[in-house]
Amino acid sequence: MGIPLNINTLWTRLTIATLLPVALVSMTLYPIFASHLEERIDSSRQAAEAFLDSEYEMLLRSMNESFNQVLATSELPLLRHFLVRRTTPRAPEWSPAAERDWHQMEALFETLMTHYGRYTRLAVVDTRGFEWVATTALPTLPRPPVVAHGATTTYQEAMRLKSRDLYVSPPRLGASGDSDAPVTTVIDIATPIFDDRGQRLGVLLFTLDWSQITANLPHAREAGRGEVLLVDAQGRWLLPGEEGREDQFGDSIGNRRPGIWAAMSARNQGMVMLNDHLLGFRSHDIRTQHYRSQAGMIVSQPESQPWRLGILIPKPSLVGLLKQNPIQQLAIALVYLLSVAFGVFWVLSNHRLRGLRQRALQFSREARQYAGEVQDLYEHAPCGYHSLDGDGRVVKINRTELDWLGYRADEVIDKLHYRDFVTPETRAAFDAAFHQVLGEGQEGSAECELLCRDGSRLPVAIQATAQVTEDGFQYSRATVFDLSERKALEARLEKQALTDPLTGLGNRRYLENQAAMEIARAERSATPLTLIAIDLDHFKRINDTYGHDVGDLVLQAFADLARRVLRDGDVLCRMGGEEFAVLLPDTNREQALQIAERLRKTVTTTPARVGLDSTADGTLSYSASLGVSLVKAGEASLKPAVKRADQGLYAAKQAGRNRVHWEEA
Repeated sequence: MGIPLNINTLWTRLTIATLLPVALVSMTLYPIFASHLEERIDSSRQAAEAFLDSEYEMLLRSMNESFNQVLATSELPLLRHFLVRRTTPRAPEWSPAAERDWHQMEALFETLMTHYGRYTRLAVVDTRGFEWVATTALPTLPRPPVVAHGATTTYQEAMRLKSRDLYVSPPRLGASGDSDAPVTTVIDIATPIFDDRGQRLGVLLFTLDWSQITANLPHAREAGRGEVLLVDAQGRWLLPGEEGREDQFGDSIGNRRPGIWAAMSARNQGMVMLNDHLLGFRSHDIRTQHYRSQAGMIVSQPESQPWRLGILIPKPSLVGLLKQNPIQQLAIALVYLLSVAFGVFWVLSNHRLRGLRQRALQFSREARQYAGEVQDLYEHAPCGYHSLDGDGRVVKINRTELDWLGYRADEVIDKLHYRDFVTPETRAAFDAAFHQVLGEGQEGSAECELLCRDGSRLPVAIQATAQVTEDGFQYSRATVFDLSERKALEARLEKQALTDPLTGLGNRRYLENQAAMEIARAERSATPLTLIAIDLDHFKRINDTYGHDVGDLVLQAFADLARRVLRDGDVLCRMGGEEFAVLLPDTNREQALQIAERLRKTVTTTPARVGLDSTADGTLSYSASLGVSLVKAGEASLKPAVKRADQGLYAAKQAGRNRVHWEEA
């Protein structure tokens, strides 16, 4: 009976000797990997916030541009003149004057459709609800039928508004004008029209192609990082449907993804973890958050606002972290194997003392090997590690960080203070973080730039904690992360927001930023500041005759030509379509007119190269009309000068095009 008892005892001890080392090793390794995982999650959270900010800025800029375009069109004198003459409730006999009015309005709307490029329909409705002029991307009749809008929500809401107020409908399905894709998502934008005495004349209605606005949003998915979400206040999906995608326009995200909708509807913005994903989101209410537009008030259906824009990216996991480094997996497996082997070896020592000694020697050799591997992991980790004494002197630093800095260990350890590597501009942030480590908090973090031996600068994030014993502070331990890729991404996103992709010139937002600086400089130095508005003549005819590819070549040719003609310091930007603007610092009226005339002549005598496939000699002649005006002293923004320059540009076109016109301030 004694033999079975001994066997049972041996198996019990072997079981304990196996499970206990596994538990101890797990307890030891878990904080290390948990720290690494938290760092990865923080990095993913920062990336999600950067993408979310970019997508939100794109959506806000596109909507405000559309609002401003509708408001600018509603103030055109031709539009008011046309509505004043529409007095009968039914379509009248079309007299020559009525025909001329209609053709002028038709030409204006066709120009706007081509210039803006984002609308599927433009219409004018009088106070009785009858539609008199409508331009769509679809083929139209020689003269449009009189359509009644009196019962539509858009018309009724717009008729209640004041001047420069807007009504914006929720996104809906509508005609796109493309025979291959006859249905798209659209938004109606309407504003009332008043005459000079404040008498209400009717409503201007623009139907916005919502799919064009949202087409630029899914950058996170294009970068392989995640998914863009956009829903209204009821949780209805606002992004156009895509082939193979589960969510389609108008679907309820609350039914398909209740966890995501619960998080987004609970508050206006935030960053939350949902199982294996990170969700960042922001809310945007166009009724209250349109401060960048020129609208006085914006009205929309209460159930559709606010919109909620979100970014959904995969959350880093412990399994994924382990899969990234096979050597690390091997080392962990080796640790567990050695710990279990040690436990079993200790149990079997009661049976075979000689075997215990032999196994002990083997374990010692393997332990030294493991220690070397752990040291190698420390030295060649994907991030930097260092330790500092109470004075900030480096007492330990790994090979990764030394390679970044370009120094050897014997040149740094116990010889140099770490703050000597920090650039003067970011040294204050490092000092503040180090004082936090030395203080009661015993931890600190900072984003700094390190000055490398070769003179280059490396942006890093430093997270440090204090090692404290009963004798007090011993040293600090810091983890250093290379932020080069994140900084490069932020720089690319900022440049994309300020640059016209076709010509490489600055866009309207870039011009506004530069104008703010130049206006302030002009006030300080009491020097003149002028503005040129440029429009390429008959550009629609070029697109219709030769195609938009040739039109793009003409725009690029003009941009290159203008760069050569203008002076250093002049700010050339593309405002949109075939419209450009030039800001001329320290330039008076006579000088500005000379520059504008020189540019006009150079354009006239320098045909654009469009290729032999387009014209017989591979070139295409074109001209430009220019309006010039002075930025008056005391004007806080460029908007008044832009309006005057546009008036000068209009006068130049009315006078026959291909000329320069000065508009008095």
